[in-house]
Amino acid sequence: MSISMDDLELSCWECEGQGVLLNEEKEKIACSKCDGKGTVLTAQGQTLLHFIKKHL
Repeated sequence: MSISMDDLELSCWECEGQGVLLNEEKEKIACSKCDGKGTVLTAQGQTLLHFIKKHL
């Protein structure tokens, strides 16, 4: 079985993968959907993360 990164995470739809948004004062702030990472985990990514945390 082969798992690619596209199976585990996707580009954040809120910040379009930038990790930051502009607030009302035009200041850059970390995206709340991806916590500033620019990507969000898929269901398979969340499952893998949970498995790793459980066994480490």
